[in-house]
Amino acid sequence: MQALKFFALSSLSVIAFDAVASIASLGLGFPYSYATLGSAALYIVFAYFAARMFGFWAALLLGAVMGITDVTLGWAVSWAIGPGRLAGVTLTPSVWVYTAAFAIVLGAIFGLIGGGIGALTRWRRAA
Repeated sequence: MQALKFFALSSLSVIAFDAVASIASLGLGFPYSYATLGSAALYIVFAYFAARMFGFWAALLLGAVMGITDVTLGWAVSWAIGPGRLAGVTLTPSVWVYTAAFAIVLGAIFGLIGGGIGALTRWRRAA
């Protein structure tokens, strides 16, 4: 149950970050794509703590879950606010599937990075 709550908190943080980044992008006038650095940091930090609390594989799974959350609900929030809309591209099912697959794989890679660091520090602490 604790892992489920952690996964839900992580997913909600991605949605909240997308909303804040969208508003900041509009208000401050910077390209919304710059927010990907913040998203990457968020994925890695949450994966680090997931590995410390639940193990490496949980961190990897969490990265993928955060990726699918980001490409569905997070994108919907940023689309509704404005900067998440695609310029010059029609959102077809195939474009969305490609984007979703990319986001899941990238999320898993960030989970691998954060989870790897978390698992290593967890292992060293136990030794």
